[in-house]
Amino acid sequence: MQQQFVFFEELFDIIHAAHLSTGHSGKVLMEHKLSEAYANITREHICTYLQLCEKCQLKKSKFRKSLVVKPIIRNQLNSRCEVDLIDMQSQPDDKYKYIITYQDNLAKFVTLKALESKRAEGVAYHLIDIL
Repeated sequence: MQQQFVFFEELFDIIHAAHLSTGHSGKVLMEHKLSEAYANITREHICTYLQLCEKCQLKKSKFRKSLVVKPIIRNQLNSRCEVDLIDMQSQPDDKYKYIITYQDNLAKFVTLKALESKRAEGVAYHLIDIL
């Protein structure tokens, strides 16, 4: 199948026709449909058109959910925490290649421990020591 080149003056009309024929579809489907017939219609052209389509903007804003963050309220130490392992293999300190970080969410107190490996037994041993 031979692709055609679109003059700049015809670009809006061609994208508009493809957009209506696909039922106000998104950029991926439109890009696929237009790339079959036309060689010089880019994703940027399609995204610019979609920003101008009133119906698509209304549809886009209708499905957007607001993100409500409900805080986790705790009143006891060590009732909620964050634990992370930092990989320091590129810069080890003798036999220590990992750092375990423990942060209590209530007090924001951070504890760091050096680890030789990230095996579960060693991590659990240090966590018990912290708690």
